[in-house]
Amino acid sequence: MSLATDVLAEFRAAIGEQHVLTEAALLRACETATFPTTQQVFGILQPGSAEQVSACLKIATNRGIPLYPISRGRNWGLGSRVPSSDAVLLDLSRMDRILHFDERFGSLTVEAGVTFQQVHTFLAEQKSQWFLPTIGGPPDASVLGNFLERGDGIGPRAERTSNMASLQIVLPAGSIVEDGYARFGDTALTSLSGLPAGPNFSGLFTQSNLGVVTRMTVLLARRPSHLQMVFAPIPGEHRVCAIDALQQLQTVIGSEAFLTLWNGGKLNARGQAMPQVDANAWFLSGALYGHSSLLAQAQKEAAIEALASTLPALQFFDESNLPDFHQHAAIDLGQPSTHNLQSLYGALQRIMPESPDPDRDGCGAIWLCPEVPFDGATIVRATALCETVLRKYNVTPILGMSALSSRTVRFFVSIIYDRTAEHADQNAMQCHDELQKALIAEGFYPYRLGIQSIGAVAPSPLLERIKAALDPKGILAPGRY
Repeated sequence: MSLATDVLAEFRAAIGEQHVLTEAALLRACETATFPTTQQVFGILQPGSAEQVSACLKIATNRGIPLYPISRGRNWGLGSRVPSSDAVLLDLSRMDRILHFDERFGSLTVEAGVTFQQVHTFLAEQKSQWFLPTIGGPPDASVLGNFLERGDGIGPRAERTSNMASLQIVLPAGSIVEDGYARFGDTALTSLSGLPAGPNFSGLFTQSNLGVVTRMTVLLARRPSHLQMVFAPIPGEHRVCAIDALQQLQTVIGSEAFLTLWNGGKLNARGQAMPQVDANAWFLSGALYGHSSLLAQAQKEAAIEALASTLPALQFFDESNLPDFHQHAAIDLGQPSTHNLQSLYGALQRIMPESPDPDRDGCGAIWLCPEVPFDGATIVRATALCETVLRKYNVTPILGMSALSSRTVRFFVSIIYDRTAEHADQNAMQCHDELQKALIAEGFYPYRLGIQSIGAVAPSPLLERIKAALDPKGILAPGRY
């Protein structure tokens, strides 16, 4: 299918001829992810404002043309820029302004195309006391896109939905809606809170296809005066007890700690272990964020008390004992990096290029994102399940998890492979499908889905009713969540 000449003329009149893209090579690139896809892209629209987004949606609704919004298209491992079904891409990357910053209260209002690198650079130039917890993905990923997909941050305030406010949303019929306090007009509360009296609608527009979010206020984290990095190998015989101890520590320290668990396969894949470690080993890594020397000391003492008996090699690092500490700790303070992307290139047996693009470079990568109760025995059971299925398909287990609360952990399961190998795509997709089913059968449901696994869970009947009311022609991201 290609867009009719009169349809193209309408879109060009609405947003400018140069912002309606139909070049065949570009469309093919947008149909390429890090795993096999069959969906087609019929064109790319690049609006520069909410009003232009509205115009595009009105045309699409009138013409019955499916649109699939993307912010930056860096959703590698979960679908990249590829739509959930055949569609025209609505590319919001031109909308890249930082609109408002409040140094006193630590809030930042951004458009859909603003990147993590852009925010980090802006806050550094402001010499701000605040930072935005970054991601393990690329520096040019969209902040708004990550929040809406409920991705995870690195550091305090890492749970995204509780740290966003005042969304601007364009509904499928084209109306522009202000959420939160912004609906009352120009009020100081707009950039400080998203919870005025009445129902909170913001969550409806995360991981959904009910509207296009064009603007958002994000709440930042305070830079600590004392940062301590934590690392320890986890002895196999102590894994259950160590995880239970971590859960208790998370209960005590709360959001001022960021704790993660990784297996040796993950450390090896991203080049952190030199020489390489046992792929079956497990490690604790994280950071403690102290806002005074007394608090930092109390955090360290609490960690030692909770963990020393099960993690005898527990280590703490700061400026006093680690050369280049600030370089090592940069990602814990919001500085994005391409370092983690090296793991996507491991199966290709090649060094990651200076400007990585896993879609272009033929990397095979599929993510699974189950959530698991923060219980030692349960987590060990979940990791064993992942390892069993992955090894069945000759896939190296690359596993990690982060604790954003003391109640659950969020797993990151990576299927990394060489797409050029014979039958590799088929093997990887079969592995993904079997593992997703096995996890769900055990009650480990996904907290995030890629286009490859949208059908893994049944849709909510209530959500279907809301979708029918807001988008009766079904033109916005059909099949997405």
